[in-house]
Amino acid sequence: MDSQQIYKRSLEVMEENFGHIVELSLASCSNGVVSVRDLNAYYHDGKFYVLGKTGNTLMHDIAINPNVGLCHGSHNMQGFAKSLGHPCQPHNAQLRRVLKKQFSLNYDEYVSESDTSMRIVEITLTNAETFTRYHRYAINFVAQSAERDHTEPLFVYRV
Repeated sequence: MDSQQIYKRSLEVMEENFGHIVELSLASCSNGVVSVRDLNAYYHDGKFYVLGKTGNTLMHDIAINPNVGLCHGSHNMQGFAKSLGHPCQPHNAQLRRVLKKQFSLNYDEYVSESDTSMRIVEITLTNAETFTRYHRYAINFVAQSAERDHTEPLFVYRV
């Protein structure tokens, strides 16, 4: 495979692994204090989407330092987060439909749209390390490049 084919395949692997609702750990940091939480996320086209409220630690942290880390088993990712606002804002209409479908089993329980503090958080990936059963992909989303090797993860945790 040439480098463009490897990058294209790495994006397909990301969609296969995370292009549905998945629970992962999200780390943020502000004022030298690291916070980690498990939450539900949805991946599409180089970005993860999570939901939060304006008063929670995640929203506080990303207002100070947008750099975040994500982890799911052996899969590790880094990026920067920003609030897209309330799910019912007009500019979020299409994304809200997608999230309602992806979070369909518990969207209404998890997301209180009547709560004005509810926010969609978009995490734009800069780097990721993800796996298939037989390959490891190191992806640089900024440079639009990836490397692939035949390393199997020590812990196979399929999503």
